[in-house]
Amino acid sequence: MASASVPARETARPPWEMIVAVAAVVTLALWPVQIHRAFGLPAHPLIIHVPVVFIPILGLAALAAMFNFRWFERYGVLIAAFSVVSLAATLLAVGAGEAFRDEQEARAPGGVIDDPTMHDHADAGITVRLAMVILTANLVGLLFARRLPRGAAVVLRVLAVLLALTAIVMVIRTRLGNC
Repeated sequence: MASASVPARETARPPWEMIVAVAAVVTLALWPVQIHRAFGLPAHPLIIHVPVVFIPILGLAALAAMFNFRWFERYGVLIAAFSVVSLAATLLAVGAGEAFRDEQEARAPGGVIDDPTMHDHADAGITVRLAMVILTANLVGLLFARRLPRGAAVVLRVLAVLLALTAIVMVIRTRLGNC
């Protein structure tokens, strides 16, 4: 009697691309969060260090992966996941900055701070937030680019380069106060 071989049970591989995509969407829930204090100190100066470090690293990794797309094919999920973490930190930092500005305005005479540097810094932070949202969406979209026509994938790669450069420049501009 011949015995039928039973195929080895395949272990289900998690759909990492989809997990990163869902995490990116869930991260957007942090947009309205405004953390006022952490450990009794204003939260913005504490939280801001994460995106100031992570965004340039992410930008350089994205640039390298876009110029050698085989790297993105290999490490794209990690780059996109790091982008989601950087986006979360950015959203929290901008929210903490908005909370800090609101506290300062509440203490100011007339409830208005007439400091152009602070307004420029806030505007630059908002630009960084927007650049990170679009860059993260772009990198997550590139995870699914093999399902797109070649031309669309090239457009996403070019956009990723431009957005990575924008994010790096805006973080440096925001951080240095040369707004």
